[in-house]
Amino acid sequence: MEIGVISDTHGYINPKVFPIFEGVEQILHAGDIGSEDIITTLEAIAPVQAIHGNVDMFPLRARYPAVLTLDINGALICIIHDFFGLPDPRATGAVQKSGKKKLDLLIYGHSHEAKLERSGEVLLFNPGSAGKQRFSLRPAVGLLTVSEGGQLTPEICYLDN
Repeated sequence: MEIGVISDTHGYINPKVFPIFEGVEQILHAGDIGSEDIITTLEAIAPVQAIHGNVDMFPLRARYPAVLTLDINGALICIIHDFFGLPDPRATGAVQKSGKKKLDLLIYGHSHEAKLERSGEVLLFNPGSAGKQRFSLRPAVGLLTVSEGGQLTPEICYLDN
């Protein structure tokens, strides 16, 4: 399964996202959506699952949860917005509720910095910010392939190229 991973749009989507997400089967938004129009626009590409971030107020906060846990092809994926390191009680709770033994992937946003790293057995994936560029960070999104059996292949796609 091919998945587009996006975060920190803050009410704006960089147009370079659209060709990158062409053909994805699903989109995951890791918060700071900024406007329901963002979700509607992304849904024209593929079904969207999203969480709210710290800047999302009502009605986004009411419509989208703070934490989302998904089992995709056997991989346990948790999405939170602001992440400051493991162990994270939200991720731990997600694993416990799922009945699985471990978390495979934690997707997060908030920092606007695209990052892909491993912490023990958990893959940590921040797709960066796909909104208007803030700070001196490069705008980016992510692509994630989840094969049968839960094999994860994440990729950061920078939008300033």
